Amino acid sequence: MGDMKQRARASVLITVTSVVTALLIAVASVGVLVFIGVGNFGATQATDEAPVDVIASVDTGSVQKTLSVEVRTTPLSTLDIPSAQFGSGIVTGVAPATVDDGGVLLSVSEQPVIVMQGALPAYRNLSEGAEGGDVAQLQEYLRRTGLTINDKAGLFGPSTAGALFEHYKSRSFAVVTADGARAESWRDTGLPLSRYVFVASTPVTVGTGCGRVGQTADSLKCVLSSQGVAVAVASDADQDLAGLPLTLSTSSGAEIPATIGDPTTPILDVSDEDEGNETSDTRRWYALNGVPAEAQGDLGETAEVVVESSPEDALRVPSTAIRETAEGATFIREPSSGSGKGDPYRDHPVEVTLCAGGYCAVSGEGIVDGMKVILLG
Repeated sequence: MGDMKQRARASVLITVTSVVTALLIAVASVGVLVFIGVGNFGATQATDEAPVDVIASVDTGSVQKTLSVEVRTTPLSTLDIPSAQFGSGIVTGVAPATVDDGGVLLSVSEQPVIVMQGALPAYRNLSEGAEGGDVAQLQEYLRRTGLTINDKAGLFGPSTAGALFEHYKSRSFAVVTADGARAESWRDTGLPLSRYVFVASTPVTVGTGCGRVGQTADSLKCVLSSQGVAVAVASDADQDLAGLPLTLSTSSGAEIPATIGDPTTPILDVSDEDEGNETSDTRRWYALNGVPAEAQGDLGETAEVVVESSPEDALRVPSTAIRETAEGATFIREPSSGSGKGDPYRDHPVEVTLCAGGYCAVSGEGIVDGMKVILLG
């Protein structure tokens, strides 16, 4: 009997011990989980309260403020030939697409119309005794073909008549007088208005209205455009851009440095002129000189003008590194290199000379190339 009671007490003791042990394990587990949770929460809170600074460096380079301008090209000259100049004959030979100095523009009643380079337009018949700038242009043309003229410049004398006679004969053209009749001798040789045109520069592109075979000459609408072009830019800015550098681009991606020239008159589209908008363009226009001929027909529609620039070796920082005090003073913030206690930053007063394109040129005591700066968030 005694043994049974003793065994019962031992069993109860084992059970109680097991329960207590289980409770202790459970409490310990909860404590560990709570500790881990608190640690994770603390870490999260620390991250939210202390974001990582974004660091950049001071470097050297030019800061440039640019302005976009429109680029427009136009022929150096155009010539709208009055239809009456060709007379009342019939077109017997059509004009080619382009004509150079001395080329035949077209034929009217089998008589050629010769293109000659000269700034003064053709306006009269030329024969011995005539004097003026148009005569001088004729003489220069004949000299360019290799002929010799001894007459005074601008005076149509016997030597000019003889040279013109030789020119006609060398090209198998009919030798005519100033009124278009067949010349009886070389002294009678002249140049009818219907047989020539002066253009400011050659070669020229021939417009589509320069006739077809069988068309009456007095119905022609012939426009010649020089193949050389003038390049100009237009700006909405009030600032005077003359003398400033800019970079032109081509469709192939090439960049062409140029300089803006003197102010010029607005260059309008044909549509502008047709709609009577000659005075609607209030922008400022400037000529561009020295653009390579091979690039003139391939320029982009816009270009960037450098309106202000810092020195090439200026110290510069990202614009987001510039800070400002309540009083308006500017400074940049350098992260402290020390590992001990104290202020983690060092502020450096700076003078900002120019900001553009995401950078600011700065100067100040202690500011050096390579120095680290903290960017604004």
